[in-house]
Formats: sequence, C-alpha cells, structure tokens
Amino acid sequence: MKISFNESQKLFAYFSGLIAALSLFIYYVSAQQSEGALILCITFVVIAAGIWFGPIYALAVTLIVLFALGTLMMFFQTGQAALFPAEEGLRMLVMWGIALLLFSFIAGRIHDIAAELRRSVTRLQSEIKSFVAVDRVTGFDNKQRMKLELSEEIKRAERYGNSFVFLLLHMHYFKEFKSLYGEKETDRLFQYVSQQIRSSVRETDKKFRPSDERIGIVLTHTPAEHMPAVLTKLKKQLDTYQLQNGKYVSLTFHVCYLPYRKDIKTADQFLEELENEMMMNEL
Repeated sequence: MKISFNESQKLFAYFSGLIAALSLFIYYVSAQQSEGALILCITFVVIAAGIWFGPIYALAVTLIVLFALGTLMMFFQTGQAALFPAEEGLRMLVMWGIALLLFSFIAGRIHDIAAELRRSVTRLQSEIKSFVAVDRVTGFDNKQRMKLELSEEIKRAERYGNSFVFLLLHMHYFKEFKSLYGEKETDRLFQYVSQQIRSSVRETDKKFRPSDERIGIVLTHTPAEHMPAVLTKLKKQLDTYQLQNGKYVSLTFHVCYLPYRKDIKTADQFLEELENEMMMNEL
C-alpha cells in the first residue's frame, strides 16, 4: 500500500505540473493571432497521445510535427512567401519544440505511473482473494484452499494407503439463470445447493467452490465402487429448487469424479487429469 500511495503522490505531482505548464503555454500562445489555435490543438494531441499510449508515441508525434513545421518554414522562406519573419518563426518553433518535449515527458510519466497503479491494484486484489479462503455464499473453501487440501489428501493416501474420490459438480445454465433471476436469487440458489450437499455427504468430506458454477467435494475414505450410491443421493437432493417467488425450477449438473491413483503426485496433476478425462454424466 505504501508503494501505491507514493505512486499516487507522484501522479498528482505530475498532473499539477502539467496543468501549470499548460497554463503558462496557453497564456504565451494566446498572444499569437492566426496560428495560436493550431498550436494548441497539436499540443493537446501530443499530451493525449502521451497519457493514453505512453511517452514513445508522444515523442514520435512531437518529432513528426517539428519536422513538418521546420520543412514548411524552410519552404516558405526559400520561396519568399513567409507568413512571418524568419527570426520570429524560428524562435517560436524552438520554444514550441521545447514545450512539446516537456509535455511529452510529463504525459508519458503520467501514463507509466497510472499503468503501475493499475498493476498494483490488480496484484493487491489477487493477494486479497488468495487470503479469503471461504466462499461467502456457500461457506465452502475456495479454489486455492481446494488445491492445498487436495495436496494434503494425496500425501495422506500415499503415506497410509487411504482411498478418496474427488467429485466435481458443474451446474448447467448458470449464466442464463443469473441473467434471468439476478445475483440475489443466484446466491440463494447456491445457499440451497450447499445445504443439500451438506445433508448428503459426511461432515468429514471436504467441500469447495472453485468457481461460480462449480462445487467440488473430496470424499475421504471412499472407494470408487461407492460413487453410484453417492450420485443417486445427490440427484435426489438437487433435483429441484424453489425460487423466492414460490415457483420451482429443475436443476441439472454435469458431474465428474476421479478416484485417487498412485501415479498422480500433485494436486495440479489430479485436477488436470480430472479435466482431461471427464466422466461426464448428467445428474
């Protein structure tokens, strides 16, 4: 947070400097009659390029503008059709070039600092999410916690010869349900689903919500032969759901499960195997 605070101070300082420098520049340019508006428009384009795209783009626009104006000035002077005296034009071009370089630098720094702030916020959000182990709706552990628990379960199975099965439920039409009934009803649905799952499996079985539409369960000390009975019980418990308005909707899931195997050594391997070799059945 200290880094973000320092970056915020820098961003404020650069914005203040940009506004102050731009104010002085506008005051100077306002004395010019015909070319003043054009100079200001090009200056704002350079500043916008720096803020939105970075210092390289602002510097490129500045060099192109200065080259074009220098070329035009030489052309008009050579053709004796100068719009203003050569000395005055050269002085204006030099001062404007310095101002554009300054604006390019400040605008580019604003872009870089803002990008770093966005990265810091994203990083902090990711860190906070990793620390919050429990899903607020279901009370089940999150994906990070699921990987840790699965890893520990694999180690126990290797050490003591225990058996376990990882069961994954994927709700059909989750996005459509949320779009139709809203987030509040969706939260209520998953509260109901979590209650039904708790009543269908043992307290010692570990429950997770790795994503919005998925529920994972580690069924400890459970051989694969017992899974048909487990699935039948879950199907009965999760068959229908009563909406808050009193109406009923049918629930369907894709279900896949994978028993522990000795050739699987890590949680990531286990989950990858589960995804790659899905035994998808409609529950």
